[in-house]
Amino acid sequence: MVDQYNQSVFNQGIPCEEMRAVCCDLTVAPNQLDGMKFDVVVCASSYHHFLSIEDVTKALPSYLKPGGSLLVADLIKPSSAESAHALFPTGEHNIVAHNGGFEEADIKAAFEGAGLINFSFTTACKAKKHGHPVQLFLASGTKEVAEEAN
Repeated sequence: MVDQYNQSVFNQGIPCEEMRAVCCDLTVAPNQLDGMKFDVVVCASSYHHFLSIEDVTKALPSYLKPGGSLLVADLIKPSSAESAHALFPTGEHNIVAHNGGFEEADIKAAFEGAGLINFSFTTACKAKKHGHPVQLFLASGTKEVAEEAN
């Protein structure tokens, strides 16, 4: 997927210094990206794959510039366990840690635990997965801007 994205960017004439995707485990060690900082970090339909959303969420702000935003889009946990279990076939449970998605409180706790401020959580859209209705959320939080000493 990363290679396809980078090829698409290249095909649009955008230099890789200006826009590119990378793949690495940001929770293993700090500075995985050679000190790069971003205005926005986006995780789309990925949180349900992470064993610990708390660990991932704590790592991501270190890659944000002060005032930068973390945006997460993923599944809202359905009201019934049966509905949640039906979203992912049995063969996918080994790669999907949170097969039912998330409640707002789960994401809010992870964002606050990572020191992010201005938390927001909204239902972004409704869709179907394997014929079952699902809802996707968009959550955001901001890395605080430290005040400089006079």
